[in-house]
Amino acid sequence: MKKLCVVVMVAFVAALSLSAVPLTVSWADGKVDFQKGSSWVAINIGDQIDSASTVRLAKGASIELSTGKQKLSLTAPGSYVLDSILKKGAVASQSKAVALSKLGKLVDPQASVGSTTVAAVRGAAIEPSKDTVDWQADTVDVAAVMDEGRQLVRNGDYANAALKFNEAASAADGDEKDSAQYAEAWALAANDSSAQAVKILRTMPSSGTWAAPRALLLARLDIDSGANAEAKTVLKSGISAKLFVGDDVDLAKSLLDEASK
Repeated sequence: MKKLCVVVMVAFVAALSLSAVPLTVSWADGKVDFQKGSSWVAINIGDQIDSASTVRLAKGASIELSTGKQKLSLTAPGSYVLDSILKKGAVASQSKAVALSKLGKLVDPQASVGSTTVAAVRGAAIEPSKDTVDWQADTVDVAAVMDEGRQLVRNGDYANAALKFNEAASAADGDEKDSAQYAEAWALAANDSSAQAVKILRTMPSSGTWAAPRALLLARLDIDSGANAEAKTVLKSGISAKLFVGDDVDLAKSLLDEASK
């Protein structure tokens, strides 16, 4: 009987290990840890953990993890069991694809993102990050660089499109800068790098020409990355300020309902 119990236990543990999916940290910002036994261990880019792990984010931190076929992003403080988030991925990807296709028309009229594209990891990791790029403003033709980025969007090369928009944003001012930053955030989201996109959108102005699309895109990505509280705040503020017009009113209300569940 004792031997039988041992065999059953070994089989159970093996089944658990087989169900766990390995995840690679493709991007991390701020203080992020994962639970190892009774301790919390810092997570860095390039680390690999399995989906049975629990990760913990401090305020202002965010992380992106990839299975090789699917990427998940977390942008709100708290503790998360990765397995439970992965299981919600298919539904979230479909909702995200619909919103990105609509909101991408402001980046380029031909911009379109399919659900299979959003669920996959498109292109390479976006490196160097926005914080480390130092473009020389007097050598950049912002309009020309934006056009290059739009062409890359049409080709489905969202990773390199984001880099082009980053170049333009670093050389631009005012509405032109906001336009480039929005385009960069959208391209990052289309490349399934939502946490990086959220970081950019959070720095953009909450008023002005790009306030409404910025709020809608931020809210969508917030919901997908666990930051429902911020999504509700952004949407309620936008509705109160009458930022949204036409179909955007219905989209904002729909997102608010989703964030409130």
